[in-house]
Amino acid sequence: MNINKDQISFSNYLTNLKFHLYRGKGHFFRYILNRVKWHVYPRLRIITKYPEHVDIELSAMCDMKCPMCYTITDEFKKSVKRRNMSWQNIKKILDECGEGGVFSIRLSWRGESLLNKNYIKTIKYAKSVGIKEVSALTNALRLTPEIFEELVDAQMDWLTISVDGVDEIYNQIRAPAKFDDLIEKLRAFKEIKKRKKSVKPVIKIQTVYPAIEDNPELFYKTFEDLVDQISVNHLVDYLQKDQNISYVENFECPVLYQRLTIGSDGRILMCYNDEFDNHVFGEVSSNRTIQDVWKGDQFSQARMQHKNFNGVSFYHACSRCFLPRQRDSYKSVKLNNSNIPIQILSGREQKVGR
Repeated sequence: MNINKDQISFSNYLTNLKFHLYRGKGHFFRYILNRVKWHVYPRLRIITKYPEHVDIELSAMCDMKCPMCYTITDEFKKSVKRRNMSWQNIKKILDECGEGGVFSIRLSWRGESLLNKNYIKTIKYAKSVGIKEVSALTNALRLTPEIFEELVDAQMDWLTISVDGVDEIYNQIRAPAKFDDLIEKLRAFKEIKKRKKSVKPVIKIQTVYPAIEDNPELFYKTFEDLVDQISVNHLVDYLQKDQNISYVENFECPVLYQRLTIGSDGRILMCYNDEFDNHVFGEVSSNRTIQDVWKGDQFSQARMQHKNFNGVSFYHACSRCFLPRQRDSYKSVKLNNSNIPIQILSGREQKVGR
């Protein structure tokens, strides 16, 4: 069973090691246990009392319209109500996650979580109920040095920033953001952490490979001294345009043993890769708990279907997911005297917007 995502690290071994040491600082042994569970439990099909990780979508809205993102599609606009999660639902989720011993939460999914006015409040409350790791993905458009200083004070653990390309390529893909403004922000963030003597939040930046394909080394060198980790993603079919899809043989999904996803409307989804709400397994506002849903009939059926290698044919979201798809070798990037292989989905054109 393949556990990891298809994300490729451009950072070297020592940088990646420091990233994990800093990410787990303050609860390192629990972090190591989490990493063991993350990789081993799906292979042994061990179902924990609660998921190790919960994705909490603070906002399904976004302040960008990137050309490769599913949020710009007509299907998304029709099927997903763009809204912010209420504090009532946030608190209910966090209370149960804290009581149930959930290790980590991520405060984002399909939208920009900073659009929710309760962003900082959520981080502080999550920490107060005992959740060890709090992370989020952001486009950083609304992330000011002042807000970042609050993140440091709240001891947010991990922040991933989507940075597609450099200079004008970034400006085009990530409009209305400006590349020069982003660089200034990252310099300010680094200085804030230094001044406050904090390694958190660790900052990872990620890009889609087509945005840097002409000069991967420039992308790496630009951010090497500004952030804690640099990662690259091949371009997946978020726009759902691919027709001839090849799947790996006997695919079984690890996600069903690792994490649970809750949308901004409080609905509990089968998977974080179900971006269009095809498979709703519960709702926060009902009498059922997160544990009820996690251990319930629908999750059990999903695990059984995947155990029998039928998940891709049984669930629409699985048939469109990038995890079970075949990969092809694409090219190799030479960086720091190392050759980093890039793989892509079979039959998938690597061009932003396609």
